[in-house]
Amino acid sequence: MTPRCAVVLGGTFDPIHAGHLAILDQVRHAVGAGEAWLVPTATPPHRRPTHAGAADRLAMVEAAAAGLPGVRVLDLEIRREGLSYTIDTLDELERLHPGVEIWFTLGADAAREVHTWHRAAELLARARFVVVNRSGVPPVDETEARRLGFDPARTRLVHLDSPPVSATEIRRRAAAGKSLAGLVPDAVARMIAARGLYVPRRDGVG
Repeated sequence: MTPRCAVVLGGTFDPIHAGHLAILDQVRHAVGAGEAWLVPTATPPHRRPTHAGAADRLAMVEAAAAGLPGVRVLDLEIRREGLSYTIDTLDELERLHPGVEIWFTLGADAAREVHTWHRAAELLARARFVVVNRSGVPPVDETEARRLGFDPARTRLVHLDSPPVSATEIRRRAAAGKSLAGLVPDAVARMIAARGLYVPRRDGVG
């Protein structure tokens, strides 16, 4: 692995869970990256508002990453606030880490929507991508990747195994006071319980 290569996994992480960490580890090894960077979004432009606030989601990601060699948490999108656009993150990462080969991780479903992203043409012309194919979603092959605009020289297609963990199910279990063992790191489970995250309040808001 080379320390001058890093894979990036962004997302709401609402909450971060075992599936995210399994993907991060396998993508890192597939690319041969020396580091893996977790980048929590502030406000996702293509998804509903998050259930937990930015500070809580960042804290959970930091707790999950603690002690994992070569895994860093970058709060640049949280600090930037507003809508979190990947092209802005690429600009900032290239400025902060000149010379590092940066690979963004995308699921197959997200890859099929990349043309709707902010400054999509510029992003596809500049960035490196790892497109992750997992069970449950039809895989993206080389032909489709080209049709979607991904440059074969800057794109890796990776087939991964990840535990069938759903953030939605985790939130439901947390709201019901059920165990999250095996679904999220222990430190994240403790934080969810201690902060009362995902538990509906009396006003009906969770």
